[in-house]
Amino acid sequence: MKKILIVLTLVAFVFACRDKTEEPMNASAKILTANYWKLDRYTDPTGRTLGQNEVGSQAQAIFSLDFEFRADNITRGRDRASKQILNAGTWYLKNDDKVLDIQITGFGGEFKVLQLSNNKLILQAENNKFIAASSTINLELVPSL
Repeated sequence: MKKILIVLTLVAFVFACRDKTEEPMNASAKILTANYWKLDRYTDPTGRTLGQNEVGSQAQAIFSLDFEFRADNITRGRDRASKQILNAGTWYLKNDDKVLDIQITGFGGEFKVLQLSNNKLILQAENNKFIAASSTINLELVPSL
């Protein structure tokens, strides 16, 4: 009986100490999580930079934030000046990394990923109520240093 108890204890110890393997992060997620991102400009689908009068006040407020996309699918909006976290939510890459689903209070939705590289992230929003009503708009983000 004593031997069985020792064996069961050893087995329990081995399973308790075993590494928990996480799903490997794909290349797009690695790029997204490597930096804080800041909004550089809004453009229309042709690449023309949009003026402040062409986007809503919530869209203008995004210019003052740095966005963090963490490996645990948490996204946070941090005030660029004070470095305080102002907002948080979730993010997920969907449809073979062609769509970025962001759910954060005051800003969210599914954004088409037009470009994702180490130095640029371009998202396209269609009819996104937080940015502009009844239009297609691109958000061009760059790493925040």
